[in-house]
Formats: sequence, structure tokens, C-alpha cells
Amino acid sequence: MNDDELLQFGHRMRREVLGADYADSIPSTETEFSRPIRDFTTKYVWGEIWGDSTLPPKTRGLINIAMLTAMHCSQELKLHIRGARRNGCSWEEIRAVLKHAGVYSGAPALRSAVRYANEVYADEAKKK
Repeated sequence: MNDDELLQFGHRMRREVLGADYADSIPSTETEFSRPIRDFTTKYVWGEIWGDSTLPPKTRGLINIAMLTAMHCSQELKLHIRGARRNGCSWEEIRAVLKHAGVYSGAPALRSAVRYANEVYADEAKKK
């Protein structure tokens, strides 16, 4: 794929994983400064990495939850928990990954991640 095709593919992949609401909100948050960075991540994170069919989206979602837990990336963690749910991850799988990540990254990282997972869990419960 050329750069333009990779960018368009990345837009579609992000929309599929994270949902239309999130994808549609992005342009309103961009500035002249941040747009080139967003295009870079759209091409390479969403187009190249998430577009690689070697790992299914469900597996990638669980990997992201583990890494974002370890790095204390709260906003990204919430976003990717929602994405993992969209990709078919159960709450039991997410809980298991949080526990696994917590053993390796420490109790404070785990407790923080659980707080954010609880927010997503509560949001889902409200929609039922």
C-alpha cells in the first residue's frame, strides 16, 4: 500500500476497533500541530500494526490492555478496554489480563487499571 492507502486503511481499522463515536470525534480535537502526529499513528498503528492479520483484533486488544496497565496509561486503557469489548473480549478475559499484568507491573498499576475498567463496566451496564 502507498501512504495514502495506508492512511485510509488505518482510518477504517480504527473505526472498526474503537467505534464510530470515537473515530468521528477525532477531527474536532486536532490542530495544525497535532494533525501530522495523528496521521502518523493512523498509518502505522492502525494501518500497519492493527491491519496485520497475523494476530486477531481480540488478541491485540488483550495485549494492549496488559501493556497500557503496566504503563499507567489511563485514558488509552479505557479506550482499549472498550475496543476489546467491541472485538469480543469477555469481562472474564479482561479481568484475567489485568491480573496477569498486575503481577508483573505491580499492585498500584493493577488497582489503577481496575478503577478504569470499572468505569467502562459501569458505562456498559447503564446502556443495557
